[in-house]
Amino acid sequence: MLLPLLLAVLWGGSGALYPKFQLQVPKSVSVQEGLCVVVSCSLITYPQRGWTHATPAHGYWFRNPANTDTDPPVATNKPGQKVQKDTQGRFQLLGNLSQSCSLLIRDVQMEDAASYFFRLERGSYVQYNFKENMFYLEVTGMEPASAGVGTSYFSVLTLTPRPQDHGTELTCRVDFSRKGVSTEKTVRLSVAYAPRDLVVSTSRANVSALEPWGNSPHLAVQKGQFLRLLCAADSLPLATLSWALEDRVLSWSHPSGSRTLELVLPGVKAEDAGRYTCQAENRLGAQSRSLDLSVQYAPENLRVVVSQANRTVLENFGNDTSLVVLEGQSLRLLCVTHSNPPARLSWARGGQTLSPSQPSDPGVLELPQIQTEHEGEFTCQAQNPLGSQYLSLSLSVVCEKKLISNGVFVAIGLMTLLFLCLIPIAVKTLRKKRTQAETLRSRLSRRSTILDYINVIPKPGLLAQKRKANPSSPSRPPPPDAHPPESRHKQKEPYYVSYSCPGPKASTQDAEYENNQEELHYAVLNFPGHRPWETQGSKDAHSDYAEIQLH
Repeated sequence: MLLPLLLAVLWGGSGALYPKFQLQVPKSVSVQEGLCVVVSCSLITYPQRGWTHATPAHGYWFRNPANTDTDPPVATNKPGQKVQKDTQGRFQLLGNLSQSCSLLIRDVQMEDAASYFFRLERGSYVQYNFKENMFYLEVTGMEPASAGVGTSYFSVLTLTPRPQDHGTELTCRVDFSRKGVSTEKTVRLSVAYAPRDLVVSTSRANVSALEPWGNSPHLAVQKGQFLRLLCAADSLPLATLSWALEDRVLSWSHPSGSRTLELVLPGVKAEDAGRYTCQAENRLGAQSRSLDLSVQYAPENLRVVVSQANRTVLENFGNDTSLVVLEGQSLRLLCVTHSNPPARLSWARGGQTLSPSQPSDPGVLELPQIQTEHEGEFTCQAQNPLGSQYLSLSLSVVCEKKLISNGVFVAIGLMTLLFLCLIPIAVKTLRKKRTQAETLRSRLSRRSTILDYINVIPKPGLLAQKRKANPSSPSRPPPPDAHPPESRHKQKEPYYVSYSCPGPKASTQDAEYENNQEELHYAVLNFPGHRPWETQGSKDAHSDYAEIQLH
């Protein structure tokens, strides 16, 4: 029982006996009556026991002698703690107890002269009176002025200025009541502070009225709509304001300009979507605020991409487009559009909605192994709450053999057209004598143009039947300079094409067409090589013309 009591007395009574409690304060302070004084005090160390960083520290200044359990202190930082009546409002504990325990005394009175000690309380263990570190306050009376000699008086006012204190006037007044003399001086506070109270206002009409933007970081507008953004901040000195879209600065204000900065989008476009940030900055700091702008619009730029075997074959076509494909091919139709919010895509055929080939992507329509029953109009539609858009294409299916036969007819037509264009060509020749006409004609027949006839017969059986049915049809005689039949034994056999198209759409008209085909004729112009130009004749030479005629 005696040992704990002894330790408590030693620890509670003197920091020298327990060196973990250390405080630094002057032993005496002298001040004239009626003035102010600050007694500097610093907490050096105390035990880190029985408390945490969240535990508040309370400090007290007592006039010695005093019973700390019953007597009120002259100053304290503990809320609700009573203090001595004669020191209330004049004695003040300054600073943060983690570093400072300084005492401010205003309007010092003669009865304030005394010894003072500091007490610290924090947690359950730290309950300590620093009586070994007391200071004595000496109060002196006002000295009368002497010739040539002045007396200095001072008063200290400690405050932490706030932005709202900017422009506040402070007045120091000195009254010499005994002599009936007074004087004063006034100063105006200029408080500099970093940007604060940043406000963003928006307007969706070309009017002056603005509405403060709330706490939501999202703003949705429709494409083409008018939008105005206004940024304002309070700061001193004036902050530089700027508007940025993502990492691109759009506009900024001059440091000596207005406290607001406006950003106008007269017709919002889809590419205007993104994060807009307003920032206010001066030499003391910066503040910013951002909003995400979403631009909404109906589906637009609708297009269909047609691909086959992972290869695009058609893209970006408009309505009423016809697409011709071969029977048995596979196609992939992809519907693509731009919209916000995202459009719902669907495919229809003849007014009937088709089930999507890929539920996760309804814009894809797969057409494997196309048959003739797939023919018709296919329509892709894109729709969202703001509108819709559609695109149609007409699908036609043809057979591969029929396509080849059509190609043969096209080739025959082109050759016939070429030949008919060459009929009226006049061959101009220079002759020295009319008697050489036969020699020149013989030379032309041997070295220039050779006209051959090739009979293309679709089917030998059909041709034989036709000849038997028409025995009286006269045959055309061969040209006089035509080659004999035995000289053509190396010519290739003609290519026979079947004009029938197997499938569900085959008709009797195709069979009739096969049985009634006329005999086809090819006319081929062969140019074996270049012929040397004849030597120019005399001046009296004249020109004769010979016309090539076909029989």
